[in-house]
Amino acid sequence: MDGPSAKKSTSFETLVIQNITNVNDLKAKLNDIIRTGKDYEYDVSSCIKTLIMSSDQEIAQLSIEAIAELVKCEEKREIYANKDIIGPILDILRRETTSDNVELVRQCCRALGNLCCDCDTARRTIIELEGIAVLIKLLERSIDMQFEEIQMLSSKSLLNFAIGGADFTEAIFQGGAVDMVQRMLWIELQKQEFDNDTVSTCLLLLSVINDNTPELLYNEVVNKTVLQILRETSTVEISEMCLDHLHSQAEHETVKTLIAKEGGVQLVCSRLEQFVNKHNAGELNIDDSEVEAIMKQACELVIIVLTGDEAMHILYNNGVGEVYQTVVKWLDSQNYQLLTTAVLAIGNFARQDDYCTQMMQDNIFDKLLDIFEIYNNFSVQMQKEPEKTHPIDSVTVIKLLHGVLSTLRNLAVPAHNKRVAAARGRAGPLLINALPATDDHHVAYKLLATIRLLVDGQEGSAKILAGNSKALQAIAKWGHAAEYAGAAGEAPRLLAWTVKQLRHHYHWRHIVEVDGCISSLVNMLVASHSLMQNEAILALTLLAIESLKKPSPDCQQTYDYEESFISQLIKSEIGKHVTILVDTNCAKMPIEVAENLLAFLDITSKNHKVAFDYKEAKVHESLMKFSDSRNDLTTDMKACIYGVFSSISNNGKGD
Repeated sequence: MDGPSAKKSTSFETLVIQNITNVNDLKAKLNDIIRTGKDYEYDVSSCIKTLIMSSDQEIAQLSIEAIAELVKCEEKREIYANKDIIGPILDILRRETTSDNVELVRQCCRALGNLCCDCDTARRTIIELEGIAVLIKLLERSIDMQFEEIQMLSSKSLLNFAIGGADFTEAIFQGGAVDMVQRMLWIELQKQEFDNDTVSTCLLLLSVINDNTPELLYNEVVNKTVLQILRETSTVEISEMCLDHLHSQAEHETVKTLIAKEGGVQLVCSRLEQFVNKHNAGELNIDDSEVEAIMKQACELVIIVLTGDEAMHILYNNGVGEVYQTVVKWLDSQNYQLLTTAVLAIGNFARQDDYCTQMMQDNIFDKLLDIFEIYNNFSVQMQKEPEKTHPIDSVTVIKLLHGVLSTLRNLAVPAHNKRVAAARGRAGPLLINALPATDDHHVAYKLLATIRLLVDGQEGSAKILAGNSKALQAIAKWGHAAEYAGAAGEAPRLLAWTVKQLRHHYHWRHIVEVDGCISSLVNMLVASHSLMQNEAILALTLLAIESLKKPSPDCQQTYDYEESFISQLIKSEIGKHVTILVDTNCAKMPIEVAENLLAFLDITSKNHKVAFDYKEAKVHESLMKFSDSRNDLTTDMKACIYGVFSSISNNGKGD
């Protein structure tokens, strides 16, 4: 029925209920509404709001139960989400809970919980009527009096309320809901077997509060209790919720330390191993996607805890820590999740130089090279045969390669380890030879960075790199891949560090021979960091000194390095880059960077072609502005500026 007829029917139904004088008939009618529930087609809210205040407790109870059923229908929720309905329900809940009215209280909780489901109107009305304090007080009473069903229903009402967003979670947090949740969890822990529904509701409530207030740090007792729940539970679902909670809280350093001190990481590692074994044996009654999800969550928790400095030291424990020993063992795992976790965990332990030295002695570096070689070969095969089905997917391969290289990079930081890696002779060639076939920019970024650290202070490694033209071409390619900032920034730095090691060796020539290397260094002149600007200047200066040096008469040189270097400088718009560098860093350029830049300009401006390019780009004018704006330049620096200015002004006319 539609239009006026529907309204008439609703009015008639209301009239029928209002005119029922026999109590039993009224109870029967209410039971009929309850049975029909959300499918009941009439709006009888005007009757219900009167009946819930009946002096007959059973009538009031049935009326509230009717509301709980009716508002399962989304459209009806807005009709009943008002003060005339919610106010009397809260008034009932303000009274003492006894065995005589426990069913009435139960229905009140159901009604409020269902009203709050996806209904901000109901939530705001509860706040306006100061109902949060009522619900939390009810929860406290139900805990004290061991009314477990009321405890559960009031918790679920608070959960439905909290799901509405930050304003609502703030209200229950300020009202003390978290303390009640912690009490409930602790009580469950004292039982022989805890109630999964209660624990799940509590954990969900904590999760919703945390999701709406990401920076929230729970009380230490709360986090310890959740960790204990994880320790005691045997269900995947509750384990997953505990891991989710701990992962969110582990954004805070204090929680990372807490989890490490309380044996949480050992627990998670042990569970992961059990989980893998059971899954491999077919003993888990969950699908692969669920297995993957919970393993991912557990592995991420291990890693995030290890990013904490104090936590990392606790778990390393001089190399004999249980967690450290476990992840070292996982380096041989056939499970990709465990292997990736192990690699990343070792990388976090490798933030401390003395730990790095010990790991190098324990051949962890070589083990990581083994892993890199295996998965780099997989990557190459996938590129060659993209249509073929491979035993591992490309996403996993990239993740593993990225992780291994990050860890190798950390291990290569101490000077001692660089020397050991160079002496063993495997790392440099393996990683350098991998450059030409690397097509993922994330992997390239880490590969370039790792090689750069291995080259640092190691002439032999620099020579190997400079002697590999395909590797140099790959570096030049990434140096010009502006859309990939990480790799594009690392490539010229690697070239610069290599040039620095080759200043006394002829191998610098290979860098001049490979097109794109010089322009990568020139592009780094306008990097955002003065450290990188300085590295580029020094490398270009060293190359200029060697390239522009007149060959000795007995030299049988067939390649014109001077011509190649000069033409590449000009092709790279060296003058334009220098002008940008000077103009944008006029006031903030560190004095040592300015000194090095002037040395480079002094050498190169003596070449007519370069001087002409400088003149076109107005380098000399920028230098004079720079000189005028700085009062910290030495007499020698000012003299050098004048000399460069003269070279550009007077000689910049081409050959």
